[in-house]
Amino acid sequence: MRTLAAAAALLVGAALPLTAAPAHAADGVCADATGTTVVVDMTDLGGDVEVACAEDSDGMTGMQALEAAGFEVTPVTGSGMTGTCRIDGQPAEDETLDVDGRDYVEKCQQFPPGGAYWSYYVAPADGAWAYAQTGADTNKVVPGGFEGWRFQLNQPMDSSPMPDFDPANPPAADASDNAADSSDEPAEDDGTSIVWIGIGVAVLLAVGIAFTLFRRGRSEDA
Repeated sequence: MRTLAAAAALLVGAALPLTAAPAHAADGVCADATGTTVVVDMTDLGGDVEVACAEDSDGMTGMQALEAAGFEVTPVTGSGMTGTCRIDGQPAEDETLDVDGRDYVEKCQQFPPGGAYWSYYVAPADGAWAYAQTGADTNKVVPGGFEGWRFQLNQPMDSSPMPDFDPANPPAADASDNAADSSDEPAEDDGTSIVWIGIGVAVLLAVGIAFTLFRRGRSEDA
């Protein structure tokens, strides 16, 4: 019986899944003026407009806020200038872009060309986008304001489009929070179901082992 109990305990333990890491807690527009909302527009690369919050952003630079909002930044490494080469791996290092009629692959070893680069914008609360006058590594963000990034592919330098997001009319923070909560619910339900299924399987296996040992004991007595 001790062997049976130990086997059942091991089966139950093996059936329990590892706890999944939670989603980024600050996805969406900042809920209050202590954070800065960061907008990353990847539409020229075939992607989406992503919005996240750099919480408690007072004193952060634009680059720090971009990273604090959960975006991965790859800088330019070999040009002697500070610049953003990739955001969340975009443009990909193996992606060939058509830049002004020629093939271009971003290697992050020199400052990006005018036809394929990340442009940087700022906006106050309830304001409008303006092209940043200083680099993201030195510009201080405004708590309650907005930081914007858009990849410009073959866009004219004098009229390059701004991020497709209106800082003057952002979606309500509580609406985005509710959406995030609702998106998390299926994952939580799925995890709970897996736990109970695993426990059920373990119990059935334990009962099967017990029944087999019982029958073996009866046959030996006979």
